[in-house]
Amino acid sequence: MNRHRIIEEARSYVKKELERDSSGHDWWHIVRVAGTAKRLAALEQADVFICELSALLHDIADEKLNPDKEAGLSKVEQWLEEAGVDVRHRQHVMEIISTMSFRGGRGQPMSTLEGRIVQDADRLDAIGAIGIARTFAYAGWKGHALHHPELPPREHMTKEQYRNEPGTAINHFHEKLLKLKSLMNTEAARALAEERHSFMNLFLERFDQEWYLGDDVSSRFSPSVQAGDWSGYRTHVVFGPSARGTVKLALRSRPQESVISLDDDLMHGPLEGVGGPSRLAWWKQFLNEEDRADMIPALLKHFMLWQGWPRQIKGSVVLWAGNSATEQIGLRYALAALPEDIPVSVIDVTSELHRLYPDRDYRNAAQASPGQLAGLADNAVSLSGRDRADQIEDWNRLVADGGLLRIVENGSVRTVDEGYFDALILETAHRLLSNRDSELKAARLVGEIIGVLDQPVSDTYIEYRLRKLLDQGQLEYTGSLQAMRYYSVKLAT
Repeated sequence: MNRHRIIEEARSYVKKELERDSSGHDWWHIVRVAGTAKRLAALEQADVFICELSALLHDIADEKLNPDKEAGLSKVEQWLEEAGVDVRHRQHVMEIISTMSFRGGRGQPMSTLEGRIVQDADRLDAIGAIGIARTFAYAGWKGHALHHPELPPREHMTKEQYRNEPGTAINHFHEKLLKLKSLMNTEAARALAEERHSFMNLFLERFDQEWYLGDDVSSRFSPSVQAGDWSGYRTHVVFGPSARGTVKLALRSRPQESVISLDDDLMHGPLEGVGGPSRLAWWKQFLNEEDRADMIPALLKHFMLWQGWPRQIKGSVVLWAGNSATEQIGLRYALAALPEDIPVSVIDVTSELHRLYPDRDYRNAAQASPGQLAGLADNAVSLSGRDRADQIEDWNRLVADGGLLRIVENGSVRTVDEGYFDALILETAHRLLSNRDSELKAARLVGEIIGVLDQPVSDTYIEYRLRKLLDQGQLEYTGSLQAMRYYSVKLAT
């Protein structure tokens, strides 16, 4: 049996059969699966010929491309016989092709190493960036909708339902593609699948954001929040992009836990109309030129996505709030914005971390590591109706105050004059500058102040107040106020 000839004839045959396919099972899909199968076979010390030949022929028999399974398998078997493949190898190839299908998650396990390898190669091509592209190609080929908010994913399907009932491209991720990572057979495939699986989750998260931003008619829920049982799911709400990244990593092993973030720091600025033009205008005049160029586009995007944010919620809500003004004000805002029928619990980040690490003072979630936060998710305390009402009342008080700066003092949030930290800025400058001829980098001065404060305050706010003091002539500077790193501070003459 001439293996090289058989592989070359198989390539020619499959290319002729599938090169015009538009379902995502085209010739280039075959090329990728065969190439991956060969590489896996080399790592696993499997029969490369069986792996490559099975990978080349596997979609010739696919039920989606044939009248039925039997017709497809008969077509492959006839080709193998005519190509001169011996009986033993023919039987092995046929066994692989006949059992490798997903079949709604109920497929028969592969009995040989070669079968497991070809199955892994095919499944790897169904996930990640290419898997996303193939999903939408297949949906278009079948005439399926991109997404339908009122058509939930089918969790438990028969093979007939999987093949014949109408579905959507987005539901296909939940019905099949997100399940494939856990079904990989080989160590190498599992490693590759991890990254591709994460990429699909990022895509679905972005799809949700963009869909619900423009969808005001289907429901208060985003695409992934379908009708169904979400009782085991929780949405964690955090305050700030740093906290979002840390908490996401802390919860990465919990598939039923999602994280969203309020990235607008409500410690400072007007509270009337969060996410609206008044706060945007304040941010524009508050930031220096360089920070404005970096942060305003991010804030614009956040303000757009944050409108109607309760529609992103799956199941109950967990609010992460330590003893910082940013998180305490964010907590009050979130409770005021949430519908009353959504159950809410709170993780007191400061108290929980102090219990675990009594020698450290953590004021917010961003100050801790993912490992330190991982166990806190199980310690969320449910809020009673009375507690929620009290926090909402306090939010309304803060809005009515109309101030531009808020701090935490003795466990309470209070509004203070926006120049509250000015005396400390001047005192620190005079302490660090030995005489009127010496200069101090603005970044170092701001860092010194942040280091002695008894509560987290953004360096952007301290630098904003430093520029105000420069405007007032209480300090002087050399350099450019375009950014904190471009100027130095000295005492006023």
